[in-house]
Amino acid sequence: MRIWLICHLLLLSWAATAQADLGKLEYLTEEYPPYNYSDAQGQPTGLAVELLQMVWKNSGVEPQPIRILPWARGYYLLTQKPNVVLFSTARTQAREDLFKWVCPIGYSEYILLGRKAQNITLSAVDQMSKYRISAVRSDAAEQLLLNNGMDDNQIISANRLNQAVKMLVSGRADLLATGKLAGYDAIRELKMKPEEFNVAMVLSAEQLCFAFSRQVDDGEINRFQHALTSALASQEFLKLQAKYLPVP
Repeated sequence: MRIWLICHLLLLSWAATAQADLGKLEYLTEEYPPYNYSDAQGQPTGLAVELLQMVWKNSGVEPQPIRILPWARGYYLLTQKPNVVLFSTARTQAREDLFKWVCPIGYSEYILLGRKAQNITLSAVDQMSKYRISAVRSDAAEQLLLNNGMDDNQIISANRLNQAVKMLVSGRADLLATGKLAGYDAIRELKMKPEEFNVAMVLSAEQLCFAFSRQVDDGEINRFQHALTSALASQEFLKLQAKYLPVP
């Protein structure tokens, strides 16, 4: 009986430590619908946000604050602070060794988006430098441009996606590098017509994940991954997909 009690107390102590560790993390995100964005009251919402809430529940962790920041700011904090989680982060080859990863949240197709009236179509990445391309600063789309040899003088950086869309519409940029879902969502949010835009080129398809600072303990990463895997296998997640990613 005494041995059982000691083991039970040790188990409770371990669980409390695990919860405390997960509770120490700083959760950051950006405006990137339908995965993460602000609702009408300015509160974080979206598929990734609700999925994170399921992860907390599966881990026995109390809900934590989520800060919505410009992507470049959140990305910078992820590289500089020891207990940051940034989502939804594209797991690109260039980023692979910079962070620790828990996946997947979903998948994103990264594209060059143009105005249909301009009728721009690219067949190879070496054609990109002929054009001025807007992109969110430090976003995966911007990094894909640079990784594919794009002249950085031709990239017009924005802090937020809606700013990058406005650069395209105003003619300041010829093309917009963006995630496909987020790009078209931003167009609708700005009261523009999606049919007036076209995909000039597909850059890549990348997995969206929770990216953790390298200093986060591996045991913590494993607990988070286990909780995420359980969430993804649930009926509740299927409802989330239907809610935020309805089949046309």
